[in-house]
Amino acid sequence: MLNLVVLGLVQGLTEYLPVSSTAHLLFAEHFLGVRRPGLVLEAVLHLGTAAAAVALFRADLVRLARGAVAWVAGRRADPYARPAAAVVVATAVTAALGLAFASPLERLFASVRGTAAQLIVTGVILLWQRERGQRGLTDATPLDGVALGVAQAAAIVPGISRSGITIVAGLALGLRRAEAARLSFLMAVPAIVGASLFSLRDLDRVADAGINVADLAAGFGVAAAVGAGAIVWVMQFVRQGRLAWFGVYCWIVGLAVLATVR
Repeated sequence: MLNLVVLGLVQGLTEYLPVSSTAHLLFAEHFLGVRRPGLVLEAVLHLGTAAAAVALFRADLVRLARGAVAWVAGRRADPYARPAAAVVVATAVTAALGLAFASPLERLFASVRGTAAQLIVTGVILLWQRERGQRGLTDATPLDGVALGVAQAAAIVPGISRSGITIVAGLALGLRRAEAARLSFLMAVPAIVGASLFSLRDLDRVADAGINVADLAAGFGVAAAVGAGAIVWVMQFVRQGRLAWFGVYCWIVGLAVLATVR
């Protein structure tokens, strides 16, 4: 159970920080010697951090749900109709690209060194970020959703930070820093839940790796609790325009893993 608690801590700390939680999970599993039963461990831990986002952004999620209904009903005056459509479009684009490239993407999870190299790419992306406009969440459109969905799909590659690349994409689309982060976290809920439920198809393999339901529950709980704190923390960093520090961190960790793992 201790290994799952450690992995839950790693997942909770890194899911919403722009440093790729998947990369950190793969590194932790490698150095702890944890056997990977498919993608089940990652799926359960990601569901924990999705629960954290639901708890903290439940009011926004309710508004988006109502906005989606309003959009379908043609009531475009609802201020959350367009951003709801943007989230739906982004989720659909991410899902379509993820399913289309599922096999090659899943094979990437076997390479620790490849993941470290992609983490360095995340560092480059974070150093490139700039605030380019003053648009808010309710200004997001379905067309924005296409761009954000492509960015989110790119983060399926282990080492590419989902929150990092979607926040940077939001900034490029003219969203304010805090609003880009807020939209990124709201988009994360359906994306993480969908991908995680898909990965639970390997659930019957956990027993072969010496993992039981109590272990998974412990990892889920730790990931959820720590993830909530990480969201609050990263929002402060985003408002202060200090994402570049995470880029430097990604370079340091990526280069350290490349120098250590053969």
